[in-house]
Amino acid sequence: MEQDDLSPEIEAELVSLRPALERFFQRHLHDSSVVDDCVDETYARAYQSLRQRALPLHHPRAWLFKIARRVWAQHCAEEQKHRRTGQIHYYSTADGELRSEIDDLADDADQQPEVLVERRDQARLLTLGLQALPPYQQTAVMLHFSGQSARQIAAQTGRPRRTVNDDIRRGIDRLRRLVDNID
Repeated sequence: MEQDDLSPEIEAELVSLRPALERFFQRHLHDSSVVDDCVDETYARAYQSLRQRALPLHHPRAWLFKIARRVWAQHCAEEQKHRRTGQIHYYSTADGELRSEIDDLADDADQQPEVLVERRDQARLLTLGLQALPPYQQTAVMLHFSGQSARQIAAQTGRPRRTVNDDIRRGIDRLRRLVDNID
């Protein structure tokens, strides 16, 4: 079904559900600043699905809220993943001092300046390596290391998931070969 073929009744009903969708997301999300983004994402997915849908839509409200629940679940999963990866681990030393992994890295850099120089050189090398990758591999690798799954990357880039997995693997292999050849 093309978006232009969407019946005016269904389109009017979907548009009229916007306030209900906003209330749904306001009720379920802790951050009110993302409510509009989630509503917009719900409508984007709905219209994309309608373009591919061959069967008539009998229960637009239930169908739209099913999509909204998926958007909400995905948002919660991404938020939880972000919280989990963004945590700093603290520990107590024998003398009762509270330290973190960041403190340890700072101590290492202070004691061994050559380590800091080596890390900076590796960062430059990786940047040059990323720039040398084909654009699709560069995008896939960067999104992968930003914490996105192959499925999310595929949705963003419009490439099949297996192709994205291949792009990630080949891109990382090229970067690894580049780093190994320099050492």
